[in-house]
Amino acid sequence: MYKNILLAMHGEEINIEKVMEQVLLLAEKTESKITLLNVKENNLVHYGEVDTLLTFTAKERFVDYIGEIANEQAEKVLDSFTEKAGQKGITFNWKTREGKPAEEIIKEIKEGNYDLLVLGTKAPGPGNTSSKVKERVAKEHLITVLMVK
Repeated sequence: MYKNILLAMHGEEINIEKVMEQVLLLAEKTESKITLLNVKENNLVHYGEVDTLLTFTAKERFVDYIGEIANEQAEKVLDSFTEKAGQKGITFNWKTREGKPAEEIIKEIKEGNYDLLVLGTKAPGPGNTSSKVKERVAKEHLITVLMVK
């Protein structure tokens, strides 16, 4: 079964609580190691229509604001996961990477010797990167992917 699980998140998962429950259940049943990976996207200068509507300084402030929101979301997830894992006596690692989510998750998979990648789902939209991650992982046959709805 699985011995080394990677839960990768980007901060916009609509079902992160359910994802966390599933990962903890799997780890509890299989005595797996868990790593939570938070990927901070660092190329947000072109964010929808922002390019055409704002000055460079205003765009920088907007990107900083989006980054602050992402950091707050990541902290909430980390706090929640820490509490839930602690209740079950499960330890885990927390990692943060910056870059394009698909690329950073694939780098982590290659470096970390994982045998299962768990991803949540995101609301449909132009910034949704979860399908790109799934496609890249499937194309490169790196690892089993579990999508939690």
